[in-house]
Amino acid sequence: MALNSRTRLGIIIAVAVIAALTSNLLAVPFFMLAAFLIAWGQAPERTEAFVKDFPYGDSLLKVLTKLT
Repeated sequence: MALNSRTRLGIIIAVAVIAALTSNLLAVPFFMLAAFLIAWGQAPERTEAFVKDFPYGDSLLKVLTKLT
């Protein structure tokens, strides 16, 4: 069963909220991932250009591509 992108975003945000309730160290990466996916859905070209400037930005883009 394939999940659409809105469902994936909802799942990621739900996991981030649960992680926020348990540990701040777990919450930060999940919130960042959810924010990147939401931004990527709104303005993909600008988000890709922004993420490429990060250390290991190309690897992060590959991971985000596999998630969506």
